[in-house]
Amino acid sequence: MLNTDPALFADLGYCLFPDVLDLQETATLRRMLDEALATPLPRHAAAHRRDGSSLDRPGYVGEPHARDLRWLDICRHPRVLDAVAAALGPNLILVFSSVFIKLPQDPTQVAWHQDNTYWPSVHGTDVVTLWLAIDDADVQNAAMQIIPGSHRGHEDLEMIPSGANQTLGSKVATTPEQEARAVTLAMRAGSLSLHDSYILHGSGANQSDRRRAGYTIRYCSTDTAWVDVEKHPIPVFLVRGEAGQRGADYTDLRPHITPTLAIYS
Repeated sequence: MLNTDPALFADLGYCLFPDVLDLQETATLRRMLDEALATPLPRHAAAHRRDGSSLDRPGYVGEPHARDLRWLDICRHPRVLDAVAAALGPNLILVFSSVFIKLPQDPTQVAWHQDNTYWPSVHGTDVVTLWLAIDDADVQNAAMQIIPGSHRGHEDLEMIPSGANQTLGSKVATTPEQEARAVTLAMRAGSLSLHDSYILHGSGANQSDRRRAGYTIRYCSTDTAWVDVEKHPIPVFLVRGEAGQRGADYTDLRPHITPTLAIYS
């Protein structure tokens, strides 16, 4: 049975929160994605990656919260933040977000990996990825899999080449025993999962005739984690609680503040 108890998050490294968005909110999110795929979101100056790389590519919409206030509203949604706070506590910053899409019959796989590998500007523990289901996700359309407890110790695990039909060029080597413990985070659209940034996770090929899209949002607790804003490619937003000792340069977007396009300028 999948874990739905936030009290077990520290030990297991993940938690599922069913039906966080209602049907209307989920339908609106799906329309937002359809619009973003039809007409790319604006490239606000604050959302440009410093290395000049594109924010979007096939199957991927990069940092929509730093380009469109509607996506930012999803990241600040009270029920979404309540789920994050249940695992991380009351002091939260928003650091990244992206939409990952697997089209029907897409053979591409995501090998076992840790998220923290790809975030050199983020430091500390109590860093999570929230995976918000835009479409229903199940075994057939390649719902994400995680290996419970593989985050313990918060170690950076060795990476090796991942092979063909892989989204990532490298992966973490796993044992058959580890893979036997993997669980599939099947969920209805509007539900979400949280997983620790050090936990091993991945996904297989989409063998169905249905799309699988999920909005991944990355949060930190300012109690134990911080972001080097000079090296971070986009603004860091304080969305709940206190910024912490290293948070002077975070942008304050706590619930009492209404964001405007000025935050992108």
